[in-house]
Amino acid sequence: MKKTAILSFILFLGTSVIAQQDKTTEKIPILIRCDDLGMCHSVNMAAKQVLETGIPVSMSVMVPCPWFSEAAELLQQYENVSVGIHLTLNAEWKQYRWGPVTGAKAVPSLVDSLGFFFPSRSRLFGNNPSLTEIETELRAQIDKALKAGLKIDYLDYHMGAAVQTPETRAIVEKLAAEYKLGHFPLLW
Repeated sequence: MKKTAILSFILFLGTSVIAQQDKTTEKIPILIRCDDLGMCHSVNMAAKQVLETGIPVSMSVMVPCPWFSEAAELLQQYENVSVGIHLTLNAEWKQYRWGPVTGAKAVPSLVDSLGFFFPSRSRLFGNNPSLTEIETELRAQIDKALKAGLKIDYLDYHMGAAVQTPETRAIVEKLAAEYKLGHFPLLW
């Protein structure tokens, strides 16, 4: 519900800026950017509201999350969207968790005792995660999105975990180059 309100506010803000543009000779471009698609149904439905406006948008999807399939199907229906993979190595909600695409046994240093991603970057990196396992999981997320039929333009990072250290940032840069994808500069 909170995401819907935030996306609605962003959409309203974007509409206000566009309306103000008509009163001037200078055009001010605006791009709406949303992330966390796939996390839950309500986030996907809020994204759908934005997509239905027809304005250009950028949206990134969390592949390991329970509602990824719905998000992938939704994103394929619209041409006004640039799709990114919101590389995910943590699950911050106390009662709503997700784990790796590869499965907990394939990447044991990335998960807690229940097989879920750790809730924070500090807990993940406090577990001394294997760089090989990080690369394996991030690659699996990209591959799953491609197999789902998504046309991916870029990579970004859920809560900055995938670019926490110079070594993990190098993995992301390597994957972006290999898959010919853009990626956001370090924001954390």
